[in-house]
Amino acid sequence: MPNLYKFLGENVADVLLNSKDDFGIKFSHLSDYNDPYEFFLTIDYSVPADMLATYKEAIGMVVKAPATCFAKSPAILPMWAHYAGNSNGFALEIDEGKLCEHLDAFAEEEYGFGDIDYQNEPHSNMTNLLAMAARRCKPRDMYFLYTAIRSAAYYTKTSDWSYERERRMIIGEEHLKNIAGNLILFAPKDCIKSVIVGQKARPELKEKIRAITSKIECRFLEMVIGQSSPNPYFKSEKGETLIFDGSEISKTQNFCEDCKEPTVSEEKCSWCSITTDHEVGASSRNAFRIFHSHGILDDYLAGMDAVRLKK
Repeated sequence: MPNLYKFLGENVADVLLNSKDDFGIKFSHLSDYNDPYEFFLTIDYSVPADMLATYKEAIGMVVKAPATCFAKSPAILPMWAHYAGNSNGFALEIDEGKLCEHLDAFAEEEYGFGDIDYQNEPHSNMTNLLAMAARRCKPRDMYFLYTAIRSAAYYTKTSDWSYERERRMIIGEEHLKNIAGNLILFAPKDCIKSVIVGQKARPELKEKIRAITSKIECRFLEMVIGQSSPNPYFKSEKGETLIFDGSEISKTQNFCEDCKEPTVSEEKCSWCSITTDHEVGASSRNAFRIFHSHGILDDYLAGMDAVRLKK
């Protein structure tokens, strides 16, 4: 099973991680999510009115189970920006297999996981299911339509959201605790494999998370945005360099001996390879420095800007 990644703001660390044995996962109803088009990818709304009425009837029967969202990668910068306070927060790496073992003990068939399908058109077979339910009126036709609508509503989003690489979980509300209006699932802390603090996390949060990871014996990692790649990497407490390889966070053999950023070889990265001679040479080849020393740089830039704007 894949590992799940939950991005969180620094302000929830005390709320969701303060229990001795458990941690909390917040769930919400679809109506509270930031995508207003959850049901728009089910059918083509240009169907005849009687079929649309049947669709409306079926939607009304869909159980509105709470859901929570995870990402399938910890190396998605927009997720750190949008859900972890612009990298001021943290992310949990959760072992889905262990979480399922916990859920099986009390929720049985009343929960489910699914990857989000990203598409911009309704499901191709949905209109046929709707036509059969509207015209033949057989119980099995309504059942097939009902289950298809439920799946599409919970596990389909437009391609605009594909960067999230989302995996979603739904569960019956009776298995959640309502705390100050928030629906929370509590799970054993041994489901947590790592806690990753963002690059901009305050020292106070880092120390708080470091203490938590020490108690529950999981990894403490820091997300790092390097100079040579837009893909973030991770640093352990021991100073090890780790990357997300598509399935897990693991140590990399190739990293810069100075800055520790991942590299294609075991040598220094290009930035750390810059010497004083390189800098002096670059300066001596910079025509702008020569123009500036003769007091003509501003006139040159103004002339070039005028030529550029005329094109």
